[in-house]
Amino acid sequence: MLKRKLLFGLAAVIMFSQPVAINNFASNASSASSAISVKAATTSNSAVTTLPTMPPAGYDKHGPYPSGRVQDVYYYSQVTKSTRKMVVYTPPGYSTTKKYPVIYGIHGVNSWPSTIFDDWCCDGSNIADNLIGQGKIQPVIMVSMDNNNVNSHDELFNAVMPYAESHYPIIADADHRGIYGYSMGGGVTFAEGLGHLDTFHHICPSSATPFNHPSDANMFPNNGAEVKAKVKTLLLSCGTSDWDGFYPPNLATHNYCLAHNIPHYWLSVQGGGHDGSVWRPAMWNFLQLAFPANGNTNQGGNQQNNTTLSNGWYRIKNVHANKYLQVAGNVGNATQNVELDASSSAAGQKWYLNNIGNGCITLKSALGNFMLDVYGGANTDGTNVQIFNAYGHTPQQFSLKPSENGNSYVITTMCSNGTKALDDANYATADGSNVCEWSCTAGANQSWTFEPAN
Repeated sequence: MLKRKLLFGLAAVIMFSQPVAINNFASNASSASSAISVKAATTSNSAVTTLPTMPPAGYDKHGPYPSGRVQDVYYYSQVTKSTRKMVVYTPPGYSTTKKYPVIYGIHGVNSWPSTIFDDWCCDGSNIADNLIGQGKIQPVIMVSMDNNNVNSHDELFNAVMPYAESHYPIIADADHRGIYGYSMGGGVTFAEGLGHLDTFHHICPSSATPFNHPSDANMFPNNGAEVKAKVKTLLLSCGTSDWDGFYPPNLATHNYCLAHNIPHYWLSVQGGGHDGSVWRPAMWNFLQLAFPANGNTNQGGNQQNNTTLSNGWYRIKNVHANKYLQVAGNVGNATQNVELDASSSAAGQKWYLNNIGNGCITLKSALGNFMLDVYGGANTDGTNVQIFNAYGHTPQQFSLKPSENGNSYVITTMCSNGTKALDDANYATADGSNVCEWSCTAGANQSWTFEPAN
């Protein structure tokens, strides 16, 4: 029964049934917040289309998929001059001939490293096994350090990471490193993740303690300029019924990010306490946001058939309609619709293609700091396409695949893991015809040519 008790004398894990998740935020208007908020279902039939959201029922029960391995690993720490333990998860099909992204896990006070994987707490191994088996994430290694009686920074950077990255086939760069922590470990995650942006580009503090990390202003200096430039995933989460009182400070950090245009995700768990009812959903979302299956990590040749074009300005023409992708009304506003229209020299028909790695691109409008954007990051046929404040997360990431319709490309959406594409809705040909996301057919209405623009 001891394992059923959590830090700060917490009681047994409390489950809940009316969760609400708030999705990815990027810009400086509260209207944007309401536009991309999501009420999540938790029935076994629910189809999760937008992250972050509450998981479906049974997400943390091991499904009919291969299991990874969770192992206690003992190493000598030059920091403490003693033998210490870390707990390491290696994914199903693990091979030393492949390379894997990594997440470093940080537990809370009066706890231990296995809690990152214990099913009553964070359940990282079961959740990862299921998501890998479902084809939703890349195989990933997770390393949980012992955060007791040690300087967290020194042990992580000078002992745990050097050992893990010399003994396991980890892709040792910031784009492929994540850090996840709950409670006291969430505070450490804030401090170490945001304090070392050349080491971690994926950061997930959950129910973070407010007293062991810098203030919001110090975590995000210069209005978060470095975070905006470097971080790929920043997921904040907390339960509204956190009995240690940590919801207000975590909400305040979310609001600080909103006020300063700092791209991030916010998972507010209605009725969630200071326990696994928050930390497991955070783990489930973080794995998918940080290392989705479309991420194209090099794992021995298992690459997608993506192509790309040189960075630069383009006009993008739909093959079927013979009309150009443009911002409606030539107006640069967040949530402004995107449509097809006859050729013109307007700025609303010019798009800057930027290769961001892993076969992905973004398309920035010439009308200002706006990017082509799938509304709400949904993975649903018919989802509208718009422009939105540029922040470059999954709803604004695309890939190009060669089309059979001449010298053209299918523009697939990364929020659908590349299964859906930009589509001339209803095969329309009139000026003002709408553009949406639809399951890939590679037909002429999903084929686009890129013409260099001055």
